[in-house]
Amino acid sequence: MIDEARLGTYLQDHYAGSAAGIELFKRAADQQTDPLVRTVLAGMVEKVEAERSALESYLKAIGSKPDPVKNAGAWMAEKLGRFKPNGELIRRSPLSDVVELEGLRLAVEGKACGWRVLRRLADDDERFSAKELDEHIADAQEQIDELEGLRMEAAVRVFLKQA
Repeated sequence: MIDEARLGTYLQDHYAGSAAGIELFKRAADQQTDPLVRTVLAGMVEKVEAERSALESYLKAIGSKPDPVKNAGAWMAEKLGRFKPNGELIRRSPLSDVVELEGLRLAVEGKACGWRVLRRLADDDERFSAKELDEHIADAQEQIDELEGLRMEAAVRVFLKQA
């Protein structure tokens, strides 16, 4: 039997994290210096927003709902995370491209962890669709792989001096 109170808290945390993740995806899609990266990230924003809706449906399935305080806190944390020194005072640092892509990858890794927990619970509870969760897990892995490729390309561009 599932402890719905604990699972509700867990899912609320993931839901709040998705608020910060969506904001980071949107900002990175607008500000990355490589136009191809901006395009790829803009496409991922739609996927991440759709996944957030799925997460909300799982919250509802166990009789819970998003916590507005946690959501506001996660949103604020993402905004505050923008104020970090990256070696530039007036303009965007090229290092920001690498750091943002790392942050996005970590966010997607966290999301995948949540999907895998729900997938395991789907074996014991019909409120969770194993097929849907398998799709979310596969989508997350595709996003991780794509973000890792973009991150490494940005790292090479930023850290290797061209002759």
